[in-house]
Amino acid sequence: MLGSEIFNEFHRLIDFEFPMIDLVAVIPYVLPLLLFSIILLLYQRYMIPDDLKRNVIVFAGILSLGAASLLTLYAGFGSIWWGPDELTFGSWYNFIWALQLVSNLIFGSVFSGLAYVIGIGILFFILANLVIAPPDPDFVGLRAELKDAEENLKELENQVQSLIEEKKELEAENKKLNEFLSEKEEALKTLQTQVESLTSEVESLTSEDEEDIERISSDELESLKTQLDAARSEAESAKAQEQELLETLSKKDQTISTLQTELSEAKGKSFDTEEAPVASDEAMKTLKDQLQQTKSILENYSRRAETASEVSDSVISDLVQLISQIEGSELDTSSKQVLTDLVEGLGRAVGRVSGPPGEKEKDEPKIEMIGAVMMVHEIVDSIKRLTRK
Repeated sequence: MLGSEIFNEFHRLIDFEFPMIDLVAVIPYVLPLLLFSIILLLYQRYMIPDDLKRNVIVFAGILSLGAASLLTLYAGFGSIWWGPDELTFGSWYNFIWALQLVSNLIFGSVFSGLAYVIGIGILFFILANLVIAPPDPDFVGLRAELKDAEENLKELENQVQSLIEEKKELEAENKKLNEFLSEKEEALKTLQTQVESLTSEVESLTSEDEEDIERISSDELESLKTQLDAARSEAESAKAQEQELLETLSKKDQTISTLQTELSEAKGKSFDTEEAPVASDEAMKTLKDQLQQTKSILENYSRRAETASEVSDSVISDLVQLISQIEGSELDTSSKQVLTDLVEGLGRAVGRVSGPPGEKEKDEPKIEMIGAVMMVHEIVDSIKRLTRK
């Protein structure tokens, strides 16, 4: 009697209220379905996406998850779906009848309940043994290599992006260079056109110069050459005369210095001895006159030398201008060369006329020939008239 009372009290303590009793009734079937679906759905992640086996496993996992969800929802809300107790959801009574039948078959006795639990445990053990495996070293290495490959891929993507940007920059620079080259090609074409036009103009001017050169008579050239030869010969003779005059002046200077030495010696002797002869006043006067005359001659030569230097400088500047005028004239090259040689020869002749001789002292005067300078002026005027034609 006491044991039955304790049992009844225990039964009241663990009893579930309606409709929670229905949820407790479906738990032995819902939990295995949930575990089965979770294991299958986790296992299919490592399989080939297009494989038939993988697709079957996914379908079975989704079907198990859906069945467990429907059992839970139907057991919990089927009896009170519409609010009042008499309004149930659809065939809820049929569902309860089938659930009661299955529960009676499995859990009607202790042996059948234990067999169900042991069978579910063995099933999940086999399934876990097939699905859950220890980590393979090769697989772990491949995972590490895959991770490194993904990182390298990201770096390569960054490099590719930078290369794409550099390519865009190079394309922009190439476009600018192509535009620059096209502009330069157009400018080059324009320059070629200008060069062709200038070449045609030069050819026409050359033909005109040849006609002008034909008009110049050979007699004029011969006369210029003759005048140049005469100027050269006269310059050489003037230089020889200058040398002779310098020698004469040198002899006179030596004579004067000798006389002055003798005079000083005579004066010294007159003071030292009473028997020394006394120089006459007439001899002293004669020597003074000769000395004064020599000084006047030297001063005259100095003035003429300065005048000759100025004239030679002006002549040389005229010759330089004349050479520039010849080069800028419309004569042909051969005529320009002949006239330039003539003018350069005149310049050298003028330099020899006005230049110092080889043995001349620094303070001695320079001698020039006015006739030679006049001859050079006449030749220069003739060449100027020729170039103006």
